[in-house]
Amino acid sequence: MSEGPNPFEPPRAEWEKVETRGFSGDEFVDAGQGARFANFLIDMVVRTGMAVGAIGMFGEDAVFAPLLLLVGYYIVFEALFARTPAKWITRTRVIALDGSRPRFLQIVGRSFARYVPFEPFSFLGNPRGWHDRWSNTRVVKDRPGIG
Repeated sequence: MSEGPNPFEPPRAEWEKVETRGFSGDEFVDAGQGARFANFLIDMVVRTGMAVGAIGMFGEDAVFAPLLLLVGYYIVFEALFARTPAKWITRTRVIALDGSRPRFLQIVGRSFARYVPFEPFSFLGNPRGWHDRWSNTRVVKDRPGIG
């Protein structure tokens, strides 16, 4: 097999082209509490709107469609793009602690950890909530070195 570029590989965002091997993760600037809170609120509004839309589309009998959408929202967006619609708006993204793109199982763990009771309060007194700490991920500003 050839060692050259793969012509069938999907295009990457600029931040994904940055070589992360050898990074300690310190090159990235953590998102502030205001951005994290904005992410929470915006994602809640988008998820709720999508769930209401699913109920309108499938009817009240299809209760599982909105539930799957609510749980799958973070998994799909963060696994594919390392960000949710709110993170696009606030120009933040999810990374692994070493600065690389998070693995799929990290995203799944991170997503389900959000549903632990009182998890939103885990940010009080700590810049990283339980869903960050338990999955060994961080939310950082979109571009390394931009502070």
